[in-house]
Amino acid sequence: MKKLIIIVFILIVLPSCKNNVLTNIAKSDIDIITEIHANNAKEYIEDLIIKLYKINPVYLNKNQNFDTVSAVIINIFQEVDIKTIDKTGKENIDLILKGFDKNFNGDRIYFICKGLYGMINASYNFKRKFYLTDQKLDPQKLMNTAINVETLVWRLSNTKKNGKLLITTNNIKENKINLSFERLFGKLIHNQENMARIISSQQGRIVQKAAKGIVSTIFLPIGF
Repeated sequence: MKKLIIIVFILIVLPSCKNNVLTNIAKSDIDIITEIHANNAKEYIEDLIIKLYKINPVYLNKNQNFDTVSAVIINIFQEVDIKTIDKTGKENIDLILKGFDKNFNGDRIYFICKGLYGMINASYNFKRKFYLTDQKLDPQKLMNTAINVETLVWRLSNTKKNGKLLITTNNIKENKINLSFERLFGKLIHNQENMARIISSQQGRIVQKAAKGIVSTIFLPIGF
């Protein structure tokens, strides 16, 4: 009986170990690093969504499709069908701009964050796992997402209606400035810039970062 148990154990475990070994062999160091950065970006955006709704709860009440933050997060991070995506990247920009439209009366946070994650996701070729045989990432797209996040931060800090910011981020409570949003956005920007430089160094390419004047006015399309 003991021999039978051992044999069954070997038959179950060994194929699993073999698959894991093959999976690891199919990854380069860059693939592993890329997965870490892609997952970091997703986690930072998820934290942003939660914090934005916490400080601006009025917008969740205006969402006609989802009544919880969890439902919003699931929708934003759902897998996309590569065959149906807008390959120009314009759709994600339109989503963000809708969130900043002063005449819009819906859930601004949903549209802004959905567009933001769409851009980030596009910069990683809509993948979360990376292997040697995958299409190589474009370092300029990665850098452009960092620039777009800076543009987003600028708009959040400057877009007002009737003298009041459309969306509250950093705030002052009990004479203390809450800069948690600034730190979180900074992590996301650094994550994308760092990945861009790693990929560009590997490929022997140079990535360009737009001038500050441009950063504060437009979003760069992240196509696929």
